[in-house]
Amino acid sequence: LLLTLPSTHTGKHGVEAVDELFYDIQCVITRSLLAVQKSIMHDRHCFELYGYDILIDDNLKPWLLEVNASPSLSADTRSDRNLKERMLSDMLDVLDLEGKLSGEETQVGGWHLI
Repeated sequence: LLLTLPSTHTGKHGVEAVDELFYDIQCVITRSLLAVQKSIMHDRHCFELYGYDILIDDNLKPWLLEVNASPSLSADTRSDRNLKERMLSDMLDVLDLEGKLSGEETQVGGWHLI
């Protein structure tokens, strides 16, 4: 999404509208996690990967369709495989298993931290 949406929608809607869309998506993700926070496992020795399906309408309004607690990591196409390999690499960067991050970062790998 980050790779394609700005280039395809910035010209039509403008940079501010696309920035607002990404903020709105962050709000959708945050609110959905807050809604179920009591049922999320809290263990500092493990993590969960969630897959969000969000529909973006013609007015750049995001609509949450579903959240997958165990998203599929299988790939049917080369582009799907590349996307998932980058996502897994970025996920490991976010986990910071080597302790290289300061904790003050706002972006790690291809992810904006919210």
